Amino acid sequence: MSTLSLPNHLMPLLMHIEPLLIPAELYQLGEIVTVTVNASEPLIHIKTTNCDCSLAFNFVATEEDCAPPTYQVRDQWLAPVAELAELQQKVVADPSLVLCGFPAGDGCVDIWHHQGQARAIYCQHSGASEAQRAMLLVALALDYPLGDALVLARAHARSYQDHNHRAQGELIWPTDAKVFPRALTVNHPQIKQLGWLTDSQLVSPFAAVESNDFGLYPVLESADWVERVLSLGVKTTQLRIKNPQASDLEHQIQQAIVAGELAQAQVFINDYWLLAIKHHAYGVHLGQEDLDSANLVAIQQAGLRLGISTHGYYEILRALEYQPSYIALGHIFATLTKEMPSLPQGVSRLALYQKLIGKRVPTVAIGGITIERAAKVWRTGVTGVAVVSAITQADDPAIAVTTLSSILAPKVEIMTAGVCDDDKHYAL
Repeated sequence: MSTLSLPNHLMPLLMHIEPLLIPAELYQLGEIVTVTVNASEPLIHIKTTNCDCSLAFNFVATEEDCAPPTYQVRDQWLAPVAELAELQQKVVADPSLVLCGFPAGDGCVDIWHHQGQARAIYCQHSGASEAQRAMLLVALALDYPLGDALVLARAHARSYQDHNHRAQGELIWPTDAKVFPRALTVNHPQIKQLGWLTDSQLVSPFAAVESNDFGLYPVLESADWVERVLSLGVKTTQLRIKNPQASDLEHQIQQAIVAGELAQAQVFINDYWLLAIKHHAYGVHLGQEDLDSANLVAIQQAGLRLGISTHGYYEILRALEYQPSYIALGHIFATLTKEMPSLPQGVSRLALYQKLIGKRVPTVAIGGITIERAAKVWRTGVTGVAVVSAITQADDPAIAVTTLSSILAPKVEIMTAGVCDDDKHYAL
């Protein structure tokens, strides 16, 4: 169970918080959240299984304060305001600083610190301020990371302002892509006008994949395994060699690429984009951290398809800005095949991510997906389902491929508007 403790002066937020906890519990988006009010405490306190933090809006330090809050959220702005680039540098220098609703251009920007960098989202309408604050707190109490909480908060603020007059009796949770902000990247059309600093290069859209050949998407650790699944009729797969010092790394990449060409299949190379370009791979798959270091322009100009890993709302928005060939959504369940810094998303969150993306780009669910779990993952509307040990550790990999291919057959009707658990499908 998670707890959200409010100071007395923020009690009015309860009228916004309580309605958000209903769909959060119904859709199983996190642990049950208990809300309390502490009249003697000036800070907001949030405690979950994985996080224990404090937060204050427009915090002003005093001698009585024992310690500053984990997050100092500033969401009130008076003219004249600073330049966006100046605030960007302040957030880089201060991990506790969170800036919300900063007026910029024709809209507003939310900025936060992430691993030594400043990240930001932009939207043209700020929405309702109390709704934004409430969703920020609820999302943090549900164990969403800060970036995702800010995305949800801005989307809810806009949705609440636009539709509250006719939302009485309806469950409130942002699902319409139109109310979500955009990640502020080099590909944002207003980045120069806004004054956001970046060293990245503008990237053109990546080549499209054949989405009808997705469905089953094995992620494999050797070229031999790639050849094996292609011989079983799999049309899309990925070579993921974890050790960059492997003596036969380049040979295996070349072997997998040739195998894909012979089978007329879509073979993606994980991480090693330089070798993928050198040997004319069909595509490359990159993680979020690789977006800052890989030469995306070179990958695009070489004609390679690009898949990008994501682990939540902000990373999805960021990936969409680069117009990749597909987006991977994960990790859905706990997995032992790769050490993950993020929490398992679960099928309910996956369904919401798929609803946000819609048909803009193909999607692949990944992480801990077994034969038993594949059907409910498939019902969320994703384009493909990535598996690892479900094939490589199967008693008979050929039977595993046949079984999974049957489960992941082309959909007659794609259901992307709901949230699933083991037994139910909830319409949103």
